[in-house]
Amino acid sequence: MPAHATAVPLHSAISVTVREAHPEDAEAMIRMVRALADYQGVKQRVSATAENFRRDGFGPQRKFEALIADRHAQPVGLALFQTFYASWDGATALQITDLFVDEAVRGTGVGFNLVREVGRIAKERGCTSLQLNVVHANPSRASFDRIGFVHQDDLLHYRLDTPGLRKLVEMER
Repeated sequence: MPAHATAVPLHSAISVTVREAHPEDAEAMIRMVRALADYQGVKQRVSATAENFRRDGFGPQRKFEALIADRHAQPVGLALFQTFYASWDGATALQITDLFVDEAVRGTGVGFNLVREVGRIAKERGCTSLQLNVVHANPSRASFDRIGFVHQDDLLHYRLDTPGLRKLVEMER
């Protein structure tokens, strides 16, 4: 990812800078991930720590990348994403796994600008698509429709948590 920041003027006369996350952002990132989980009513599912983020997002074997939206030098938004192989396209794609905007600046374009910057990165890398998951109750779903994201009615998101994964591995059949 290019190490640059983009100043983005927003609709309600606030200004944010969208930039690549750095290891020192790990505390803010975990705060935003926890707030996202709380908003979705599943805060008990978050066991990640800032140290996990520093190790996995900034170490020698990065498992994810992240962008931060800053307002007045304070993080107010997060887009955490990763590369995957889109087997049907025969190419790489990006998946936004977490998108969060602080409540005080929701509706001002911060989320849009984070998504747009991930899209720019995807295009720059020759990716064939950009994907994200949104909970049903999220009022931003209409915004994703306007951008051009297509809801995949034929796909259901499934998750196997740690106890389920342990059970799977131990199953005979």
